[in-house]
Amino acid sequence: MTTTLESTKRISTEIITTGTEILLGEIVDTNAAWIAKELREAGINLYYKSTIGDNQERIRSVLELGMGRSDVLLVTGGLGPTVDDVTRDAIAGATDRPLQLHEDALATLKARFERFGSKMTENNTRQVMLPTGAILIENPIGTAPGFIVETEEGTIIAMPGVPREMKQMMTDSILPYLRKRNGDTGIIRRRVLRTVNIGESTLDSRIDDLMQMDNPTIGLAAHTAQVDVRITASAESAETAEAMIDEMEATLRARIGPHVYSNKAGETIEAVVAALCQQQKATITLTESNTDGLLAQRLSRALPGFNPLIHSSILNDAALATLLDAEPFKELALAVATQSRKEYGTTYGLSLIGSSGADQGIYGSERGETWIALVGPNAETLEQLPFGGQDEYTQVQLCNGALGMLWRMLEQQY
Repeated sequence: MTTTLESTKRISTEIITTGTEILLGEIVDTNAAWIAKELREAGINLYYKSTIGDNQERIRSVLELGMGRSDVLLVTGGLGPTVDDVTRDAIAGATDRPLQLHEDALATLKARFERFGSKMTENNTRQVMLPTGAILIENPIGTAPGFIVETEEGTIIAMPGVPREMKQMMTDSILPYLRKRNGDTGIIRRRVLRTVNIGESTLDSRIDDLMQMDNPTIGLAAHTAQVDVRITASAESAETAEAMIDEMEATLRARIGPHVYSNKAGETIEAVVAALCQQQKATITLTESNTDGLLAQRLSRALPGFNPLIHSSILNDAALATLLDAEPFKELALAVATQSRKEYGTTYGLSLIGSSGADQGIYGSERGETWIALVGPNAETLEQLPFGGQDEYTQVQLCNGALGMLWRMLEQQY
């Protein structure tokens, strides 16, 4: 495979996935995620991703839009032999390169059918009808070849939608081609700082100036009751990129450090807490009300082969109402944490005592409230969260609040 275009600057790319079954959610598009990761590791900029059904005119319009904003379009799907495989037709129209039979590709296709003792039907010839002047990309494990169309407006690279065929082409042919177009230099590295007990808007206000930088770049990704801070650096080598990220992480920790519990993508706060408990041989008693046992589940399953919980219990509405006749939420939360720690002889006593929701009508609070109490060997912490309820978001937020409190107290033991 040869190329006629050279580049003196880093190229921009976008991914276009075709297929009505993907557009309608019948199957999950794993190709785009895999390609995006490979581009990142190769230091190639990716700016857009699109999904279009099997409609020639709509595919063509997206291709024309893409060529006006990106250097290279990576297209997957629609290269098969059936009438709804219209990607090659759309590319031919978008680039003004009429389809023509590629004789070498036809010979390869016929040989493949003969080798497997299968009859090649006439419609298979569609797979080797390529835009005029296209660069052929061999497909050693499938029947549909890929191809590259280079124009002054932009470059389109077409690949089959079958994941293993696409990955083979990307690895063997397309990534080397893109690296050459990209100047054969540059690599992108990424790191994620996981935070707890701080909202997205508060995070944004503290690091807004850093988020305006071009390299490294900083981005926020909000999840249920939690926010990740993503650091991405581009450099000539992996070592330089990592050094840039190290420096930025130190800057971020100076501003939001008390909320950063991990720099490992996907690591949960309960896993970090459980690991600290294991290292310190710490144990916990836990009492929950409106979180309905969710925190106990998260802690007990966080670390395979280890459970820091010695005892956990749930106060249902009836039991909680009886106890609240004697003490308000605040005093009850602290009393329960203190008493349970003493009764079971654990390192920590933790309680989450809150209202199930205003519709219950027994707590005298329209907004609800939840108190989290943590009693340890050298300190105790009591915090009010001004909401109650038992919906999923509220329960996750309350559990994260308690886990963040426990994490900070464990960290102080070092």
